[in-house]
Amino acid sequence: MNDFSRRDLLKYSGAAGLAGAMPLAGAGPAFAQQQGEQLLVVMWGAAWLEVSRKIAEAYVAKTGDKIAWELHAGGAMAIVAKIKPTWPRASQNLVAAWDPVFRAMIKEDWLLPVSLDEMPALKDIPPAFFQKNAKGELMTVPLSTSGAFWGYRTDLVDKPIESVEQLLEPRFKGKICVPFPVNLTGLLMLTLAIQRGGNERNIEPGWQFLKELAMRGQIGRVFNNNSEFIDTMSSGETSVGFFNLGAWTQVGKRFPVKLMNRLKDNKGFLFNEGFAVIKNDDPKKVAAAKRFANHFATPEICEQYNWPLGEAPTNPKSKTNPEIAHAFYQPDELAQYAYIADFEFMSSQVDAWAKRWEQEIAPLIRRS
Repeated sequence: MNDFSRRDLLKYSGAAGLAGAMPLAGAGPAFAQQQGEQLLVVMWGAAWLEVSRKIAEAYVAKTGDKIAWELHAGGAMAIVAKIKPTWPRASQNLVAAWDPVFRAMIKEDWLLPVSLDEMPALKDIPPAFFQKNAKGELMTVPLSTSGAFWGYRTDLVDKPIESVEQLLEPRFKGKICVPFPVNLTGLLMLTLAIQRGGNERNIEPGWQFLKELAMRGQIGRVFNNNSEFIDTMSSGETSVGFFNLGAWTQVGKRFPVKLMNRLKDNKGFLFNEGFAVIKNDDPKKVAAAKRFANHFATPEICEQYNWPLGEAPTNPKSKTNPEIAHAFYQPDELAQYAYIADFEFMSSQVDAWAKRWEQEIAPLIRRS
């Protein structure tokens, strides 16, 4: 990661992600209140859009600003490809995404820095959670600490899974769902590589494992987003998968789910999600975008946003939903079970991985 070590993020994720209840204290924005601005905000669908709309309704009534929503089409990284041909006339004002997408946007120089003076709610958030540019400026508004894990529905799997290697067993034929490599910036490839002794820069063991899964017909569904993952796991079409904590939490509201986040031979992946402010020539639009993002970062709203999503608030003054406590690690567990990926490197590889998937893996899945 850029201005801080991956160890720093592990430290804060372990300590702040499960912080105990603290008094709630709101923080109003320091910038001038500009009324009636129209904002276009990019957000994930399903539960993310639902809770964001509820928060926005009260916000709009109070401020007079108006919010229009644009949904991510596929993985969040797809928004980069969507904005690129329209730049510098992008219509989006705020983008909800996660660390790898923000790194790509920072590289393109599309984002505006944020400051603690104009967005006072950010003062509560641990410094390690922010993505920064080369000047050290804060470029994101971190809202959630999340993760990506293997897991399964215990009502559909007859005995516990204790290793990813077990996914090659005949009982899982057609029952595994995995994300297309662009999703999660290739974390699927990384978890499979780690299983066979590899890492981000030694990804070949992951491809070999993936080929074994595909050739044996284990992969029953390849999905592109949260909604598709929730649908396939909820319908029972598949019973085992790899995806983000928020999506697992939505499935777990209806069915018994076991996260495989404490495996002896693999890792759980931690990262942050939040907002980024897109550059705009209209200072009123910029002020309104920062005002809206600051609202989400305040203790009360950060808690309200994350609680139903099953993710941990980045604001330590917010409470974490106790139902997801098992998903995060205590400080003494981090070294053994947690992993912060080198997303900047992975972002540079993911297009090639996607092409290789189509050439080598997709035909195997179609034939199985």
